[in-house]
Amino acid sequence: PDMYPGNCWAFKGSQGYLVVRLAIKIYPTAFTLEHIPKAVALTGNITSALKNFAVYGLDDEYQEEGKLLGEYVYDEAGEPLQTFPVMVSLDDKIQSVR
Repeated sequence: PDMYPGNCWAFKGSQGYLVVRLAIKIYPTAFTLEHIPKAVALTGNITSALKNFAVYGLDDEYQEEGKLLGEYVYDEAGEPLQTFPVMVSLDDKIQSVR
């Protein structure tokens, strides 16, 4: 609901995934990721920020494998809000992303 430290989707360990089911099927063009800025981080760093990640398009949230839409790197030295374009063209709309 806000950008205060601790109000986030935290993952245990160094890997995890999140599936988001969309209200309608779409052709996505980009994905945006936001992390708190270093200036408001309790430790003065954001080493907990997502680094390397991939986004997959799914027909539904239960699908095991989907279509790779892109592989990205969140830049800790960049802006807190970063947008990443879809790297492939889609033949069909998708209902969920992972």
